[in-house]
Amino acid sequence: MDGQGVTLGRRDGAVRQRPNQPASGNPRLDIDFLSPDGSQIGDGNGFLTGLDPISRNHLVDTFQRNPQGTSYEVIQHPADGITLVAVAAVERSLNWSASAIPDSIQRRDGAIIVGRLSPEITRKRLQEFGEAFAMSPSVVRTLVALYEHCDVKTAAAAAEISFYTAKDNLKQARAAIWASNLPRLITWAGVGSLMTDAVGENDQIVGELFALTDRQRNLAAQIADGATRADAAELLGISDAVAKKELAKVFEATGVTNAIGLARLFADLRAVAILTNNLGPAEPFPPPYSHELKVPDGNGREIAVSDYGPPDGKPVFVLHNTMNCRGVDRALVGALQNSGYRPISPDRPGYGDTDPVSGDGYGQAYLQVCTQDFAAICSFMGWTRVPVIAHGPVHIALALAQDLPDLIDKVIIDAPERYSAGDTAQGMIAGLKRKFAKRPWAVEAVVRMMCTLANFDRVRSNMQNWVADSPADRAAMADPALMMDFYRKLIPFRRGRVDGFVREQVLQATLEEPTPIPGTRKFSLLIGETDFMHDAAESLAYWRRALPDARVKILPGAGRFISYSHPDALIAELHEV
Repeated sequence: MDGQGVTLGRRDGAVRQRPNQPASGNPRLDIDFLSPDGSQIGDGNGFLTGLDPISRNHLVDTFQRNPQGTSYEVIQHPADGITLVAVAAVERSLNWSASAIPDSIQRRDGAIIVGRLSPEITRKRLQEFGEAFAMSPSVVRTLVALYEHCDVKTAAAAAEISFYTAKDNLKQARAAIWASNLPRLITWAGVGSLMTDAVGENDQIVGELFALTDRQRNLAAQIADGATRADAAELLGISDAVAKKELAKVFEATGVTNAIGLARLFADLRAVAILTNNLGPAEPFPPPYSHELKVPDGNGREIAVSDYGPPDGKPVFVLHNTMNCRGVDRALVGALQNSGYRPISPDRPGYGDTDPVSGDGYGQAYLQVCTQDFAAICSFMGWTRVPVIAHGPVHIALALAQDLPDLIDKVIIDAPERYSAGDTAQGMIAGLKRKFAKRPWAVEAVVRMMCTLANFDRVRSNMQNWVADSPADRAAMADPALMMDFYRKLIPFRRGRVDGFVREQVLQATLEEPTPIPGTRKFSLLIGETDFMHDAAESLAYWRRALPDARVKILPGAGRFISYSHPDALIAELHEV
């Protein structure tokens, strides 16, 4: 297809397997097939059978308006009600997350594929989502009922519980995933439960289907993601009165009557866009230039490395934290290069584009591979002694310094991560880490769901809420280019590359609190005065106990993202003897 040399199918009655299946291996879309004259040529799910000829011909017309791509339409189905469908030529659907296409369909000229979210598959996804976050069966039933009916009273009746029990169950569901309100609960459950490649999430479909303006679409998306109308208006630079009028037009155009219904509509639209691989607009802020390397580890694995140059600069490794992948934000790249350094950022095992370790590589075995990868990069490049900047992962930095004492020059750690989140740490990230500590076996399922949710707008909105009390972080996250640098390091997770993420979260969840570790004079730890996760004074005391020989200090005016707001402070530590 399209010159890619893809074989559409074998001529022996076999079916073609699709490359973009979710982690569980189960398709997330029901698919059926139409001929160009509107007749059914495959309806294993019974969906097309329920449509009258006029509706089937309307789907053909939708396809013919865009025969080279994927189109979307909302139709009234006698059994399923208002239903969103995707239509495309069969050969255009290679990357859909759906079941295999029978060879008999592939041989038909002009065959049209029709995909939709079936109620049964959606219900199962939501149940898996609730179970992954340790919701009780009653809470899960209430969540499913709310998703299907978009009204608490109706959901209570459907779940056969009282209205007050339903309210309490939904309160528990919100607390389990840190959802501030019911629309956010619906959005996170609907999109997060996909657990698949989410880079295709695209809200433009909403505007096209319902003839919304850009402002109306963006306002509706914010409300669906859980923003209040006032907050959404402020973000879009409009008054609350204007937002109220625009939202009324959105409700009229879409046919939904409340914010929960809007969240359900957006969740379904986003899910179909993701599952049909509908890519969104191009990235507006390209990353700082880097040369991308693949370094062999000597055992058949490859290590992905970004080398920001210049070639004559002194190499300094910049290690990502446990919850993102390689990449150096533009503020730190500029500060390092201007000071004569050459930033080098590798992905650790199983992160981004670096090959994962073998199946049993957990705990200390994983740390050993991390240090071996670091040594392999230095050997490959011919470096004999290098400094390290680490954004948080003290356990990784300690392993490097202990296993490679002659290779590591000095170590600067900003926003050092405690081995557990602790009882006083704030925000969703800290809450996640506390859940991981209690249920390490559930890490992978939860991580896949959360990563599916992590599109740019949602991450930006969450970050702006989390850093609200930290002026330095708030300013950094308000810079669209720096925000894009932050988000870019999450993109591999949305593509399913979560092996390293899972192993490190399990590692942190099961590590014992460190006893005092001597011999860390080459370490400098910088703690932001307004770190939004940890109290600065508590962190200072914690790390001075754990690393008594290290330089540990609070950085006035800084928050958690020190490299974004205070890159010169990191440079100053590099120059310390």
